[in-house]
Amino acid sequence: MVVTFLVFLTFYSCLCSEHFVFGQTDQTSSKLQIASVAVEKAFNVVLDAEKAGGNVTQLLLKLNTAGVLLAAAQNAYNSGNTANVTLIAENVRQIADQVNGDAINLRNASFVESQNSFWLTLIFSIVGAGVFGLSVWFVWRRFKRTFIKKLLGAKPEVVDYTT
Repeated sequence: MVVTFLVFLTFYSCLCSEHFVFGQTDQTSSKLQIASVAVEKAFNVVLDAEKAGGNVTQLLLKLNTAGVLLAAAQNAYNSGNTANVTLIAENVRQIADQVNGDAINLRNASFVESQNSFWLTLIFSIVGAGVFGLSVWFVWRRFKRTFIKKLLGAKPEVVDYTT
């Protein structure tokens, strides 16, 4: 899913780079550029949230929807049909901003959860090692005491090696 979206963004950036390089200044082009930057920023934040261990499935679905809408708006703009392009670009920007905020919250929650998990694992490991060491020490003392009692209670036998 992530790979297909990366391919889409790469392909989209190759197709759309001419419009941004030539410095088009009309409002529709500006809205498309802002929406494209918002989708790119949201994708990077979602990628960071995934690296932090968060479940980003729903965020990727929303981001994919924004990408499809952005591609449709760009195609409409390129074909000269600019009637709804500004509205679609604004919707894309709103979706991307929402995904961006949700991804930041997910990333922060994932960091906190991983830190809690680390500390819990560390504490249980230390306590478990301590309990195991203490148990081994008690068992060793008990067997040592029993062995010494048997050794002291044993009768010495004399063996004659003179023959």
